[in-house]
Amino acid sequence: MLELADIEFAYGGSKAVAGCSFTVADGLATGLIGPNGAGKSTLIEVIAGGLAPDCGRVVFNGVEIQGLGRAAVARAGIIRTFQTTRELAHLPVLENVVVAAPDQLGESLFASLFLRRRWAAQEAVLRERAEELLDWVGLSKLRSEPAGSLSGGQRRLLEIARALMAQPKLLLLDEPSAGVYPAVRQLIAERIRAIVGQGITVLVIAHNMAFLGEVADDVVVMAEGRVLARGALEEVRRDQLVVAAYLGGGQMRGTS
Repeated sequence: MLELADIEFAYGGSKAVAGCSFTVADGLATGLIGPNGAGKSTLIEVIAGGLAPDCGRVVFNGVEIQGLGRAAVARAGIIRTFQTTRELAHLPVLENVVVAAPDQLGESLFASLFLRRRWAAQEAVLRERAEELLDWVGLSKLRSEPAGSLSGGQRRLLEIARALMAQPKLLLLDEPSAGVYPAVRQLIAERIRAIVGQGITVLVIAHNMAFLGEVADDVVVMAEGRVLARGALEEVRRDQLVVAAYLGGGQMRGTS
């Protein structure tokens, strides 16, 4: 589904991504790991259209999409979440999900003025879908609460619901389990596997090895802006180059 070929990106004179290449298979969950500064989040932003690579290609379903911008990439079907959640704090939880739906008639002045019945019918369908998603992630009782009042784990779940509302073909998850309680982390892992089971491809950044072991079919390890290794989690955990890069020569732990 996704092919990255020799992607490079530099902030000023410092290369964050330095010739990164790998593929993401359709219908699977691929993990992306590496030490801090490896270039993972920069690479995700390049895929999502927020950054244009200095060189290299991003090919999605056979079409080059590098440099098209976030809106065009999202319309193509690539939706991302962020390491720091970005909820609309003053809007109710339900509205945070509804606004993520694409192609809303209410976004058009003409439709909002002259196609009110169609607009109202679409709005009803979207709100019903948003209710279903909130129930699915365990937030239905909080639908009317301001999103800014949610806990950290609840905000992670809200981001997942909102991303699904955007109808992704490829879902990019940046540290979806960071800073949450174990029970919520387990719920997020279960929901990611269910998302893959629905036919949505997932690329997930995570530092928690136990979490990745539950959600990822295979993992890509980055270091210094390049791909260091790829394979099943247990395989890469035994790779001495990975151990040296990821933990400075220590043993890779199951929960860090």
